[in-house]
Amino acid sequence: MTREEHADYVRWLKSLPRRKDHFRMSCPECSATRSNPKDPSFSVHITREGGWAKCFHCDFAIAWNEDEMWKREQKQQDRERQKQQKDASQHHNTAQHHDAASQHHNTSQHHDAAPQQRNTAQRKPHSPLQPPVHYVCPVINKNKQIMNGEMMEYMVGRRGIPMDVLTRMKIEERLEFLSQTGKEEACICFPYLEDGVMKNMKFRDAAKHFKMVKGAELIPWNIDAIKGKEKCYITEGEIDALSLIAAGLEEVVSVPNGAGGANLQWLDRFVESHFDDKTEIILAMDTDKRGVELRDELVRRLGMDRCKVVAWGEGCKDANEYLLKYDLSRLRQQVEQAAEIPLEGVFCPMDEWDTLMDIYYNGMPEGADTGLENLDRLIKFERGFVLTVTGVPGSGKSEFVDEIAMRLLLRHDWKVGYFSPENTPLAYHYRKLIRRVVGKRFEHKGMPLPEAGQAIRYLAQSVFSIMPKEDFSVESVLRIAAQLVSRKGVKVLVVDPFNRFEHQIPDWETETQYISRIFDEFSNFAVKHKVLLILVAHPTKLRREPGSKRWPVPTLYDINGSAAFFNKTDYGMVIDRNDELGQVLVRVAKVRFDHLGGPGDAFFAFSTYNGRYTPTEERTLDHNPPEPKWEHTNFLTEKLKPEQQDLGFNEGE
Repeated sequence: MTREEHADYVRWLKSLPRRKDHFRMSCPECSATRSNPKDPSFSVHITREGGWAKCFHCDFAIAWNEDEMWKREQKQQDRERQKQQKDASQHHNTAQHHDAASQHHNTSQHHDAAPQQRNTAQRKPHSPLQPPVHYVCPVINKNKQIMNGEMMEYMVGRRGIPMDVLTRMKIEERLEFLSQTGKEEACICFPYLEDGVMKNMKFRDAAKHFKMVKGAELIPWNIDAIKGKEKCYITEGEIDALSLIAAGLEEVVSVPNGAGGANLQWLDRFVESHFDDKTEIILAMDTDKRGVELRDELVRRLGMDRCKVVAWGEGCKDANEYLLKYDLSRLRQQVEQAAEIPLEGVFCPMDEWDTLMDIYYNGMPEGADTGLENLDRLIKFERGFVLTVTGVPGSGKSEFVDEIAMRLLLRHDWKVGYFSPENTPLAYHYRKLIRRVVGKRFEHKGMPLPEAGQAIRYLAQSVFSIMPKEDFSVESVLRIAAQLVSRKGVKVLVVDPFNRFEHQIPDWETETQYISRIFDEFSNFAVKHKVLLILVAHPTKLRREPGSKRWPVPTLYDINGSAAFFNKTDYGMVIDRNDELGQVLVRVAKVRFDHLGGPGDAFFAFSTYNGRYTPTEERTLDHNPPEPKWEHTNFLTEKLKPEQQDLGFNEGE
């Protein structure tokens, strides 16, 4: 544990609410992997002089001395202050337009500000809500290793991998307990190395049962082999990667968890360092449904222009099967003949063969639902489309867009990118999102600290705000959004509202022509990056009906600037809040494809307690349906399944 990690742990322990100096809680290191995650095995002792904590299950321990911690922080603050002073001095010396009097004045200001900097530096640092994430370093028991056992024979005899390749790639055989069988099994072991250091290890037996080291980082296998290379190959499994290595294709990596879903979080850290410099990426995936889904997501993340796809032909679904059916030279030839992704902008029905056959046998896709029954009867969402939302000021457009975005995230893992300058400070917006997913007020009296921390950690990996430094132009925002798609896997982009862009209309364009062109850019972005783009747009100023205090419900044609907001959008939605009746009208005004829904009205009640919308019957002056049953459950409880619990925080005392 580094000094910074040690300091983070200490600050977190001291920030925990407590009634006495000695208390017990669940262990932040091992509780997520235990059958009883709430077991209070972590004993914490805190005094004025320092403290210590230890888990009596996994033996994780930490201790500190307050005087030493204070001295260490002071040294760090002194180093940072000296660096700031040095940078300020260099900047001052290069300012040629200042005269000598101005230089003296600035120097005096700098010295006057120094005591203020020292006072600020001595403030107590902000305590994190969560214990810092520290990945487990795999510890391998050498006594369990088996020399020339049945699994090595299996790899050579039945999988066709030469022994020299297994030896060079540090593949071993050892006994390992597998929960699937409930006993120790002879396993082939694949070490996951980065810069020569072991980060994880996969254990796999002959029956294809496997496991990885709990708490260790998930990284691509053989990642060191592609660093700095212009070309690389990606396979769905380690044995497929070994098959390519045996055929002489060394620059190959394998995804760490097979085609176990299109969530490529393990890829995020390596996009810039290992993949951005590639001119050609060969995808040698399985040809089954999950392999195709993984291939498509990799193409989306890494870029269609540099990806090629290997076709295995009849009777083979992956690289190893092709090797066993033919030989190493034929395997290499097949991989090197990988086909380019079809030319962008030019298609024929054969390019959509798989999709057409899926529709032929299974019908049209249903689209993504929100879990709001009355809304789901009217509309389902698909990526690659634009949803335009309007409503008069104060109608709750942004609130309902947040409701849709969070439900798509929680139900379908659609990560969200926001360009929402009106939702600032950002902490205020995040607060609204947190209370919506947890179902409670974001305050220490209403929401327990573990739940708040769990939500923050979860949203930190799933929700991203775009705030360009240079300008708020459409080009700047979409450029950053494209990076979020590539590096974070964002699948929903919220633009709220349209009028906060810094629009620069050329002299040769009218406002209507400009908006039509910009909307085309939004549509093209949604299609190219396969995201659902949600656009919030204000209507033009409406007139109240005589004798009425309420604004009329606008239409998409009432949006300020252009009829393109209705004509070119794929989905259209109008939000209208009636405070007198205590209800919110959500009017689905347009759905381009009828299999995804159609026009209609849905009514909701809005909870000021947690910001959630609850379906209701329509209220009128003559009809007053019963109060809705408010939903206060924590949506993350079901969302974070056991294998995902390291995202959260296990509740203790």
